Amino acid sequence: MVEKNKFFVKSIAVLLSVLIVYVPTLAYAGQSDPDDSLSANGKVVVIGQGDKAPFGGLLFDLRASVKLKLDKEFATKKYELQLDLQKKLITSEFTLKLGLLQTKHDSLQDKHTALLKIKNEEIFRLQELVKNSPNDYTQWWFIGGVVVGCLLSIGVYYAAVKVNQ
Repeated sequence: MVEKNKFFVKSIAVLLSVLIVYVPTLAYAGQSDPDDSLSANGKVVVIGQGDKAPFGGLLFDLRASVKLKLDKEFATKKYELQLDLQKKLITSEFTLKLGLLQTKHDSLQDKHTALLKIKNEEIFRLQELVKNSPNDYTQWWFIGGVVVGCLLSIGVYYAAVKVNQ
């Protein structure tokens, strides 16, 4: 049962795919350009007032036919202009956003550069400070040793005198 359903679904998909490709070609079968229907399929006959029309259909006078043609051209131009306006609006909006982001990036880059410069100057200053005062404390060790030795000698002498008394 499941195999029949799969086959049915696949065959429907193939049929629809063929129809999707084939049907639009039938729609324009009688004319080379879909917008040029009068020259390909229609009949245009110029008749005077009071003359009998050679076929049934719609009859337009010159003014009406010009109006139809101009309305079509006007609508096309109108939509082209609207599309161009929308394109320019979107372009200007994104150009503005890009400019703001570029400005933000530049300011952060300047801030980073300034902080890095301050940090490097402080490191250099501290290095120079350390170079100018070396870690040679031998004088202080000697003086401390003499003082401790003297105090120790006085303490031992004082302890020996107290023990003898």
